[in-house]
Amino acid sequence: MLKDQFQYISIREVMEQLDVSRSTVDRWRKTKQMPSVKIGKEIYFDKNELQRWYRGLSRMRRVPEDAPPVLAITVGYTPVSTHMWSPIVIKELGLFEQELGRIRPSDRIDVRWHRAKDGMELVKGMLAGQIQIATFGDYALSVCRLLSQIMPDFHPVLLAAGGKSPRGGGFAFVVPNGTVLNDLSELATLPIATTFRTNAEYRLRKLLESHRLPELNIIHRSIDDSIESLRQGRLNATMMWEPYLSLVRHEGIGIAVFQRELASGLLAGVAADERWVLAHEDVTVAYMKAHLLAGRLFREEPYRAAPAIAKETEWPVEAVIRSISNVRWDAALYRNDLKLLNHVDPAFYLGYNASPSDIRVPYSVKYLRIAAQELKLPVPPPAPLEGEWHGAICY
Repeated sequence: MLKDQFQYISIREVMEQLDVSRSTVDRWRKTKQMPSVKIGKEIYFDKNELQRWYRGLSRMRRVPEDAPPVLAITVGYTPVSTHMWSPIVIKELGLFEQELGRIRPSDRIDVRWHRAKDGMELVKGMLAGQIQIATFGDYALSVCRLLSQIMPDFHPVLLAAGGKSPRGGGFAFVVPNGTVLNDLSELATLPIATTFRTNAEYRLRKLLESHRLPELNIIHRSIDDSIESLRQGRLNATMMWEPYLSLVRHEGIGIAVFQRELASGLLAGVAADERWVLAHEDVTVAYMKAHLLAGRLFREEPYRAAPAIAKETEWPVEAVIRSISNVRWDAALYRNDLKLLNHVDPAFYLGYNASPSDIRVPYSVKYLRIAAQELKLPVPPPAPLEGEWHGAICY
């Protein structure tokens, strides 16, 4: 064949050898004079010319420090839930920057990391256009869903799942050691601490509603204050989630009760503004690759991931590892995940009269699929998976 006589290789072979996507190859052909030849309807590359071109490209990779950034990206994250820890590992290990260096070797891209106190701060940052990519929990994702109906210029899209906990595994009441409670109704005798207008308070009030319990004595208190009050024996009961449940067990300062009665799962997700994503598809894929690598690290090498989390949170590594092991790390979206997001209803906090079933969370698995393909990992299907989480398969 003519192709074999002239040592030509196909686009697929170039993608495999350089470990890049088809869109990257097309962009390099257009903007970086990547040598190619068209034979019939197919595009081929001369091996020798390609090697010389790539060596020249590699020499260009060192960008002068005083060169202005061609793009500034702010990634928002919060350490308040284990399910949202993926960006911390990405930041500490430089996974996103590594992927950006592969796809834009001659461009200076300024990646900034914004640590927020909670998911709602990240939502505000996305609304203001100050945060481009963020990882937050199902309650904040549902707030985004609702705000997109109120504010037509706000178009958040869910790109991938973060950490997940099944129903009955997301939240629990924590009481001091030695406390004996046999029935949920006994909580009515105790003041219960919870964070203000957060996922925890939402789940608590939903519990009251579903069990027709009298209004409890709810105290609004930060989670750190609740932990310290437990240590000092000054707290009767509080609502907690991972990683605080693992920290309480690690320190032996309390016990979790009524976790199954709460029947609450917990899901984190990676979101971005849809218009920003469409304008920066290669960067979006790069972040999805970093997200998949972080998830694999949590699943397969939690001891390697834990020090990065411990550095950020100042928590004991042992408690971090315990918490990581209590969460499912699976970036794939399931129908049941979307049902959970659509079920969470923050409207009673925002004074908006829409039923949760009237508003759906917009999502796109396109970039996650491209990222998995480029990393040679199992590729999620083009639509959310049906049924329960697959026990042996995580993406």
